[in-house]
Amino acid sequence: MLVDNREPRARSIGNLYLMPGVNLVDPKRWNRLMDSGFKKSVDGLINSEILVITDEKAKLTIEMVQKTFDVELLRDWEADPKHKGPLRGAIRKQIKEMDLDGLTGE
Repeated sequence: MLVDNREPRARSIGNLYLMPGVNLVDPKRWNRLMDSGFKKSVDGLINSEILVITDEKAKLTIEMVQKTFDVELLRDWEADPKHKGPLRGAIRKQIKEMDLDGLTGE
């Protein structure tokens, strides 16, 4: 599942760390966190549209790419053959910007 943290700061939910923008989260891990007492506060964040939950299989958009700072996730999207044209260009541009910022560790 994709969790879009729409605040310009990182957020921690239990042992889950969400960077600003789009984050890939294992649904089983998410459900365990919700079952362990975080559901009420997370529901408030969702209702306030601070967190937006999207199915991982939903159509990827350029806007989503531009809000993603997880280089591993960006590279996974780049490797997916269904992401073509302007979308692939946006993914590559975002990866390049992350490289320029020294955030990729390369």
